[in-house]
Amino acid sequence: MRGNSMLEMASKTWIILLATIAVKADPTCVTHRGTDVVCSSDNSDYVLKRGLVSENSKTTGITLRNCRITDVEIESFHQLPALEYLDLSVNKISRLELGVLDGFKKTLFLNLSYNRLTEFPLGLFDQKPNLEVLDLKRNRLENLELGIFDPLLKLRHLDLSSNKIKGRSLSPYIFDQSPQIKYMDFSRNEMSGTPKNMLAAFEAIDFLNLDRCSLKEVPNFATRSNLRTMKHLLLSTNEISKLENPRIFTHLENLEKLNLVANYITEVHEDVFKPLKKVQQIFLSHNKLKNIPETLFQNMRHLNNINLSNNFIEYVPVNAFRGTKLKRLNLSNNRFTYLQDNFNLELRNSGVKLSHLFFQNNPWQCACLNDILVEVKNYGISYNADKYDGRRPVCVTNEFTCKRQANFNEFYSELYDNVI
Repeated sequence: MRGNSMLEMASKTWIILLATIAVKADPTCVTHRGTDVVCSSDNSDYVLKRGLVSENSKTTGITLRNCRITDVEIESFHQLPALEYLDLSVNKISRLELGVLDGFKKTLFLNLSYNRLTEFPLGLFDQKPNLEVLDLKRNRLENLELGIFDPLLKLRHLDLSSNKIKGRSLSPYIFDQSPQIKYMDFSRNEMSGTPKNMLAAFEAIDFLNLDRCSLKEVPNFATRSNLRTMKHLLLSTNEISKLENPRIFTHLENLEKLNLVANYITEVHEDVFKPLKKVQQIFLSHNKLKNIPETLFQNMRHLNNINLSNNFIEYVPVNAFRGTKLKRLNLSNNRFTYLQDNFNLELRNSGVKLSHLFFQNNPWQCACLNDILVEVKNYGISYNADKYDGRRPVCVTNEFTCKRQANFNEFYSELYDNVI
């Protein structure tokens, strides 16, 4: 009996030892085409050390994504003179020691996203004069020390999204040595109170993302005169309530896409979009708009896509779209009971030929809805046909005549809320 017990204990000891060895296993690395190193790991945490990927003069790319790395020792990337691409994303790195990124100056792409970084030591990027893409999203960065980006004179893509940055705490000179940035993402940070001249050095910005940044108004730092190269501006999911300053977008004459989705906008000045000479898409869905000014989009000659869905709009004038190249118009989920008589014909007469019109989930008078359906079918305009297959109620009264008077709107809207 005692012999069996001893054997059992020995077996368990070996199992424990084997399990311990498995837990401490290094990542497995494979070299592709003799230059690209790709590593993978099991379920064990790992401290990156010299020897795993270091000392190779031919290596141009290293991918250590999702390798459960908790720390990076100082010489982990020793003697990699040709390295251009380094991906350390989706790990558990909370700090990077000063000097750990030194020694490979040819690097163009550095991905540190989805880690636990809270700060960077000043000088961390000093040996990265050629870096073009820096991805820092989904970390825990709270502050960026003045000078941290100064060595990155060729930086063109910077992603700081989903951190804990507070714009009011940033130095207005943080990007003064990075004039070539084209892509800038601050989304999911607290950017209210950001210094208005923080982006003053930018000369080539193309894309600026300020989604979910707790903004209560269109920020001055995002509409400066030096940002006139910008083509895409995201201001979605903020707390902007009014667009009453007609000059707020004055300098953004090359903007092509403006996203204001999911704010609290109730008022829009009739001239607020007029400076956007090249704008093609304006998204205003999921706001609190009740009225559209008569000339809001008029004569915006490149505008082809407008989304006004999920507001409280009761009436939209045809005049608002005259002089545009409108192809897609989304009016769904509003408070329309009718559209202007011959809405699509009037648009066509002004040179606007819609290819897509979405109008579902409104408190339509049945006669008014029928007029719209006849028009879109006659002109071959795409719409949500599956919403009008006869299987569900889509209008609130079977009267034969469409009553196009605003004083009837409240009555039909109440019917819709009670019946559908």
